[in-house]
Amino acid sequence: MFTNRWAVLAILIVVRVAMGFQFQAVASMTPIISADLGLDYAEIGTLVGFYMLPGVFLAIPGAILGSRFTDLSMVLFGVAVMALGGVVAGLSDGFAMLAFGRLLSGAGAVVQSIFLVKMIADWFDEKSVVTAMALMLCGWPVGIAIALATLGPLAEHWGWQPVMYLTAFVCMISVVAVWLGYSLPPGGAAVGGHSVFRVPRRELTMVFYAGLVWMFYNLAYFSFISFGPALLLERGLDVASAGRAISLASWAALPALPLGGYLSDRTGRPDLILCVCCVLAAVAAAALPLTSFPYILCAAVGLFAAAPAGIIMGRAISLMSPPYRAQGNAILYTFFYGGMGLVPSLIGWSADHTGTAATPLYFSASVLVLTIPMFLVLHAMAKGREAEAIT
Repeated sequence: MFTNRWAVLAILIVVRVAMGFQFQAVASMTPIISADLGLDYAEIGTLVGFYMLPGVFLAIPGAILGSRFTDLSMVLFGVAVMALGGVVAGLSDGFAMLAFGRLLSGAGAVVQSIFLVKMIADWFDEKSVVTAMALMLCGWPVGIAIALATLGPLAEHWGWQPVMYLTAFVCMISVVAVWLGYSLPPGGAAVGGHSVFRVPRRELTMVFYAGLVWMFYNLAYFSFISFGPALLLERGLDVASAGRAISLASWAALPALPLGGYLSDRTGRPDLILCVCCVLAAVAAAALPLTSFPYILCAAVGLFAAAPAGIIMGRAISLMSPPYRAQGNAILYTFFYGGMGLVPSLIGWSADHTGTAATPLYFSASVLVLTIPMFLVLHAMAKGREAEAIT
């Protein structure tokens, strides 16, 4: 087991990689699954969203359940359920069973996510937690990028069901890695928190708003990676080329996530960094349907859209008192999973209604711009709380 906090962080990032890899499986194999099962964009969007939907119902109960078990146990259990969902998806021969597999995987994902974030918050202090959160968030785009670059071509050769088994296998690898490598922080609590769900009323209001901002911001990126491949297929690219192009967004996000957190810690101006990045990402996303050369724009979307992620998460965590972090994360992820679970089907419907997958890209651009004023309110809340702590 590792006792260095950065080594522990690296182990936990493996779980995020597995989660991103499994989440992106449906979008990466859209033409193969659609042709085999006869699905439209709305149904594909539903399958994408079903991975997130269980969080609406399980985030808060999961946090309460965690009071009876160690954080490590909850993470291992969650990832094991993700693997089981991948197996169920691989066994499916129709929409209903595939949807059930996605729901099952999503249920595991929400459980591990709550306690993964808490583990990192317990290991890192206020001076480094934003950078640590940004690095943790890197695992998600890594998994997505790998899925975009590999799963489409693999599905063309193997079929989409064996690829679902592959996502389950990756989840089990992450279970082993965390089980062997994680250790408790010095003086850290072994369990999730209180046996009842209780957050101070004033803190509860701020965390609710933080959850809304986190959900809204993530909708932009989810819409892009979920429907970007379909747009590029419309523009004449083949499955492999479309996957590689969209995967550039995730690869570009890798340096952007820690860099955004680092610049925020170093300059003390997270508001300015977020504003600039969101505007540039919105311009790139809106321009993508208008060009036949998508590679630079895809990379630009990933680079600028990802940079604020650690900033938003760091501001949200700063609103939570240490004893209530599991509960606060549960609220955060209830909003996050609610939006990610319900909205993609509506975005897919909009693509069906307009007859083009460009519509979700314009949605992404609009959401990125609207994230700016929402974050400025969140930033003001966090600044006020920091001032109260000093006095």
